[in-house]
Amino acid sequence: MTMELLFNEQDLVDSVCVFIAAKEYTNPESVEADLIFNPSFGFSATANLRGRIRNLSEQDLIDAVTVYLRDHHNFNPDRLLVDLHFTENEGIMASIQVR
Repeated sequence: MTMELLFNEQDLVDSVCVFIAAKEYTNPESVEADLIFNPSFGFSATANLRGRIRNLSEQDLIDAVTVYLRDHHNFNPDRLLVDLHFTENEGIMASIQVR
């Protein structure tokens, strides 16, 4: 049985904040994140932690979603398939297949 989860931009921002906070041993509220989509280069993000900027690749965004779901909702990361997509109306979204 497969289940699908949908993440909007705020869910993705929250995931990035949790991901960076875990790497930097701080709280997610200390992190500000911006999502980026460029048709030529794909998905990325920047995270600002007290003036220190971290650049995240598309794979980092996918990893951030899996860490968020693992740490906050007890999902097994090995069972998650994350697909990022962009639309003009919705912005950057993620569909997550749970196998």
